Amino acid sequence: MILTMNNAWNLMDEVFNQPQRETRNMKIDNDVLTMEFDVPGLSKKDINIKVEDTVLFIEGDNEKRTFNKRYNIQEDWNVSKTSASVKDGVLTISIPKVEEKKSKVIKVSVN
Repeated sequence: MILTMNNAWNLMDEVFNQPQRETRNMKIDNDVLTMEFDVPGLSKKDINIKVEDTVLFIEGDNEKRTFNKRYNIQEDWNVSKTSASVKDGVLTISIPKVEEKKSKVIKVSVN
C-alpha cells in the first residue's frame, strides 16, 4: 500500500498513537513503514537511533544543528528489525511490520 501525503499524516497519527508532522515523507509499502527526515549537515556519525521497548529515539547533533525526535510505535511493527541510512541530507528509517504467526499443522501417526 502506497499512501499520498494527503492521507499519510492521518496514518502517521494511527501508527504512532500521536500526531507527528516532522517527517519529510512517510509511507507504508510491502508492510514496511518508511520515514524520511531532512537532516542537512548531519552525517551518519552525528546521528544516534535507538529503540527502547516500543519507543523509537532519533537524535542528531553537530556544531550547526540538533535534531531530536521520539515516537511511540504500536506493537504490530517489528522495532527489533529497524534499519536506517543517511544520504544527501536525508535520514531514512525503515521498520517492517510484525509477521503474522501462521499455525503449523503437524500430522501425528497413530500406532
